[in-house]
Amino acid sequence: MQPDVSVFIQPVLKPGRVWVRLCALVCLLHALTKAPLFAQNSTPDRLQVERVIEELVSELDPEESGQEIAELVELLEDLAANPTNINRANADELAGLPGIDFRIAREIITYREQVNPFEEISQLVDVPGIGEVTYRRIRPFVTTGSGSQLRRDLYLNRRYWTAGGRFDLLSGVQSVVQKQEGYLRSDSQTRYAGTPLKLSNRIRYRSDRLSINLTQEKDPGESLNGFTGFDYTSWHVGVRNAGALLNLVIGDFRVSYGQGLILWTGGSFGKSSQIRGAAVKNDLGIRPYTSTQETNAFRGVAGTVGKNLQVSGFYSSRPQTASEVNEAVVRFPSASGLHRTQNERARRHNLRQETVGGRIRYRFGRGIAGISAYRNQFSRPVKRGTQPYQIHQFHGRNLSATSADLQVSAGPALLFTEAARTDNGGTGLITGSELDFEGQTTLSLAYRRYSADFQSIFGSGFGEQSRTQNEEGFYLGLDQALGEKISFRGYYDIYRTFAARFRNSRPTTGTDGLARIEFSPYAELTIYAQYRHKKREQETEQEDAFGRSTLHMSHTLRSNVRMQAEYSVHPSLRLRSRLDFVRARQTTSSPTYGMLFFQDARFSPGPDLTLDLRITLFDTDDFSSRVFQFENDLLYVMSNTMLFDQGQRMYAVLRYRPIPSLTIRMKAATTLYENRFEIGSGLDRIRGSRRSDIGLQIQLKL
Repeated sequence: MQPDVSVFIQPVLKPGRVWVRLCALVCLLHALTKAPLFAQNSTPDRLQVERVIEELVSELDPEESGQEIAELVELLEDLAANPTNINRANADELAGLPGIDFRIAREIITYREQVNPFEEISQLVDVPGIGEVTYRRIRPFVTTGSGSQLRRDLYLNRRYWTAGGRFDLLSGVQSVVQKQEGYLRSDSQTRYAGTPLKLSNRIRYRSDRLSINLTQEKDPGESLNGFTGFDYTSWHVGVRNAGALLNLVIGDFRVSYGQGLILWTGGSFGKSSQIRGAAVKNDLGIRPYTSTQETNAFRGVAGTVGKNLQVSGFYSSRPQTASEVNEAVVRFPSASGLHRTQNERARRHNLRQETVGGRIRYRFGRGIAGISAYRNQFSRPVKRGTQPYQIHQFHGRNLSATSADLQVSAGPALLFTEAARTDNGGTGLITGSELDFEGQTTLSLAYRRYSADFQSIFGSGFGEQSRTQNEEGFYLGLDQALGEKISFRGYYDIYRTFAARFRNSRPTTGTDGLARIEFSPYAELTIYAQYRHKKREQETEQEDAFGRSTLHMSHTLRSNVRMQAEYSVHPSLRLRSRLDFVRARQTTSSPTYGMLFFQDARFSPGPDLTLDLRITLFDTDDFSSRVFQFENDLLYVMSNTMLFDQGQRMYAVLRYRPIPSLTIRMKAATTLYENRFEIGSGLDRIRGSRRSDIGLQIQLKL
C-alpha cells in the first residue's frame, strides 16, 4: 500500500497560502506607498487613493482573492499615476473609474459637449448623478489635461466661449418737452444743430468668458446721420477667466487700481450714510466699458495674467475735445462730451491723448500688495488757467505717475494704504483701517494727504473735493447696531487745503459731519432721522470805510435735517415720505432756508409690472439753500435732481415686462415753478415756468 502523499503535502500547502497572503499584503503596502516600505506621502489625493483601495479590497477574502487584490491595487495605482482626461476620454474609459457606471459616463460626455468643457475637476459636481461622495472618490483618478491639452480642449471648443451666453439690447429716447434757447437761435454758430432727442443704443453679448459690446449715444442738440452717425460710439471685445488670462479687452475699458490715487475710472463711493466701504476701495483692475459717459474710458488694449502674482498692462489712444488757446495750445480736455453747436463741433476731437500703464499685484494669505504706474502724453501742449486755484493744475504734454498700495486683513481690521507720486514732484497718500466687530460695529478711519501739485488726472481718491489734489484730512466713521431694530451711522471729517481752491485765493479749512438713527420696529416699516452739517472757509468781498473792495475770509455753513419713513402697506404697495430742512448761512450775511417734502408710492401688482409715483413740494430762499432728491429713472440713467426757488415736481416711472425677454420702461416728469419765468441759463434756457421731461426705454434679453 502506497502512502497518501497528500498527508505530507497538506501541511506544506497551508503555510503556502499564508505565504501568498503575506506577499499580497506586502505588495499592497508597497504599492500604496510608491516608495520604500517606511516612506509616507500624505497629500489629500494620496490619502484618497488609499481610502478607495481600502474600501474596494477590505471586503475581499484574501485566501480566495490574493492575486485579484494585487491586480486591483496595480490598476488603481496606475489610474492614479495616469489620470483619465475627462475632456477627452470616451464612455468606456470613464466607466472604468471607481464609482462611475456607463450612465454617468454618458452624462460627463454630454456635459462637456453641450454645457462646457471641464476647466477644473471640481466642475464634475455639476454633472447629473455625481455628488460630493462620488466626486471625492474619483478625484485622484481624473484630470482636465496638461497645460497644452487643456488649452486646446478649451480654446478650440465653441461651448467654452459661449457657456452662459446672453444677448442684451437696450435702446432709449429722452427729451425735454419745452423748446430751449439753443433750438430757437437764428445764428448758425450758436444754434443747436440737431433735435432735442437724446438717443442711446447698447448692444451687448456676454458669456462666462466673452464680452462684446457696442454703445451709441446722441445728446440733445447733437446731429445724427444714420445708424453709424452717432456723436459717441463705444465698443469692446473682451475675454475673462481663460486659464491664466484673467482678462483681455480690445476697445474701450476702465482701469481702477489700488485706492484710486493715480488710476480709477468708472466711479467710486465716497462720504455718505453708508460707512462700510466709504473710505476703502476694492481694487477692480481692468474691466470692459459700456457706459454712455463719453470721457471716462480708455481706448486701446488692456489685459491681466496670473493667479496670485498678477501682471496687468494697458495702452490707450483716444480722441478728446478741448477749448483752444491758439492753433498750437489747448486747455485741459472737456468732460462734457457735448458737440451741439457749430463752435462745439469745430473743436470735436481736436486733441489726442495716449496713455500706457500697468500694475504688478501680489495676493498673499491675508492681503494684497501692488505697484502701479502710467505715462500720459497729449498731442498738443495743455495750458492751465490763470486763476489762483489753477496754478498747480497740469500743464504741458507729458505726465507720469507711480504708486504702491497695500491691503491687509488682520483679525477684525482691514488695513489699507497707497502712496503715489507724479513726475512733477507732487505726492499723494491715503492710509486707514476699517474694523468690523462681529457685524455689530464698524469703525472706519482714514487719513489722506494730497499735495497742491499732485497732478492726478485719472485719480479718484477718497476726499472732499472731486480732484485728488490739494487736500489733507482725517475721516472717522461709525456704524453701530443698537439692538436688532435700531442702528446708528455717522462720520466726522476735518480737512484743509494747501493752496487756493475754487473761488478762493488762499488755503482754506472745513468740516463735514453726519449722524443718522434708523429704526425698524418690524420688517415692513423703516424710519430714520438724519442730520448733516458742513462748514468751510470762503472768501467774500467787503467794502472798507473808504469804499474800497477787499477780500475777507468767512465761513459758509450748511445744515440739513432729514426725516423719512418707508412703509410696505402690502406686498404690492410701498409708501415713502421724506421731509428735508436746510439752513445755509455765510457769517457775513443772514441765514437762508430751504424745505422739501415728497410722497411717493410704488405699486407692484405682479413681478412683471411696477409703477413709481412721486409728488414733491419745495421752497428755498436761494441757491445756497437748494435741496436734492434721488429719483427712480430709466435703467443706467442717473437722476439726482437739484431743486431751488418754489414749486412742485411730479414724476411717474413705469416698468412693464410683457414677456420674459422684453422689458419696457417709461418716465414722465414735470417741474412747475411758482416764482420763475425762466428756467436754466444760456442755450438750455426755457422761457416759462414749467419744464417737462419724457423718456422711453426698451430692453431685449435673449
